[in-house]
Amino acid sequence: MKNKVISRMILANVLEMNTNKYSKYVCKFIENTSKAPFYRITCIDDRIIYDVPKGITGIVQREKDGFKFYSSKYFKLDFELFDDPCDIKWKHSMNWIKTKNILTHNVMNSILELQRDFFETNDRKKMIPISLKEFIEKYQFPYLDISRLSRIINNTVISFNNAKYFLKDFFCNKRKIYSNIVEYVISQQSYRMKDNEIQEILIKKYNISLTVRTICNYRKSNNIPAYNKINLSDPYRKKFSRILSLHKKILHIIPDKAGVYEISVANHVKYPIFSSEVIYYGRSNNLRNRIQNYLCANIKNITIKHYQNSQGVFLRYFATLEYVYAEKELLERFISQLGSLPIANKLKM
Repeated sequence: MKNKVISRMILANVLEMNTNKYSKYVCKFIENTSKAPFYRITCIDDRIIYDVPKGITGIVQREKDGFKFYSSKYFKLDFELFDDPCDIKWKHSMNWIKTKNILTHNVMNSILELQRDFFETNDRKKMIPISLKEFIEKYQFPYLDISRLSRIINNTVISFNNAKYFLKDFFCNKRKIYSNIVEYVISQQSYRMKDNEIQEILIKKYNISLTVRTICNYRKSNNIPAYNKINLSDPYRKKFSRILSLHKKILHIIPDKAGVYEISVANHVKYPIFSSEVIYYGRSNNLRNRIQNYLCANIKNITIKHYQNSQGVFLRYFATLEYVYAEKELLERFISQLGSLPIANKLKM
């Protein structure tokens, strides 16, 4: 009984491994068992790619009969057991690898089927709302429960149309879909809309009834200011990534490219003209390396360090070769619209 509990705990750790760590784990297993293999290697399918971008589990591509999932050989391996190994840990390792690979592909292929309209149109409004519990009830795969599904979708990153997605991005509730529709309605107008105007459009065009308060919350979640507030990141708003909590777990999705980043906090900071959550704009010729510096204990920027310790900070970014100009424009807009530099920006432009 004790061995079964330990085995389940280790399987949970394997399911939580990111792509790079898991590839090393599989590679090490094969190297250590290659001299006296107790199994025969097979593949889940033959859609293998050899040049996988770092941090990416696989790539979704359109084909004649639909959308297909391509991944590295380490995520395609299946095993047929011949004999019991001399060390039982190798048998467990083989089973963990096999279980993770099969579950990952079953979940991924089911998502491609479920969210086909999104992949066809690349429109988040077309996503079908589904919870983890509903997914498991709909697709009853062996060994899959809510805990294992949660671990898989939080640690699997795919590439589609040159954009990165966690599998968890395809599990959305009505709140998330309505939020996307509100964002779309606002983006289609040439003027700043009041929340009651948005409310009327939602009822007429989408048959969705939301309170003004709910619409206001959706604005905030999409980082869209109210009609009487300033949109700081315009014209870069659509270029920015989604808002992420500044944590080491997000490093693998941040590109090692030149770009601009924004650091914000949960509560508004008072500036001379308006209030804003933004406390810093920065640039770097390697976004990943720069963001990693903010995760160290000895952060040089005292203001950012203070907010990290007191309430936590958030990040969004976009890659651009014109990162010097983009940062300068964002800072200039901030000064003109709020009356000063962001409180964590100390250097003059």
